[in-house]
Amino acid sequence: MKNKIAISLLLLIFVFITGCSDYQEDFTFTGTVEEILVVGEKLVVKEYVGEDEGKKDGNVYEIPVDNVETYNIGQKLEVIVFSNTDADVWDLDRMKFEIKKVED
Repeated sequence: MKNKIAISLLLLIFVFITGCSDYQEDFTFTGTVEEILVVGEKLVVKEYVGEDEGKKDGNVYEIPVDNVETYNIGQKLEVIVFSNTDADVWDLDRMKFEIKKVED
C-alpha cells in the first residue's frame, strides 16, 4: 500500500513539473542597457537593429532582473526571451529571460 502511494505521489509530482515547464524560446535580441529601474528591479534595454541605426530604430524592452546592481548603463546584452503563450504580446507574467553580458 505504501509503495502505491509513493508511486502515485511521484507520478503526480512529475506531471506537475512537466506541466509547469512549458516555456519555449520565443526570440533572441542584442541591445544595450538604456536605464536601470531600481524600483521594480528592471532594466530598460534598447535592441540593436543595425550597426549605425540600432540606437535610433531599435525596440525598447523592460526586463525584470534579480539584481540590477550587476548591470551598467550602456552595457551590451544578449537577451533570450522565453514565453508560455502563443500570443504576440509583451506579458511579463508569461515570460522568462536569460541574459548574457556581451563583451565588446
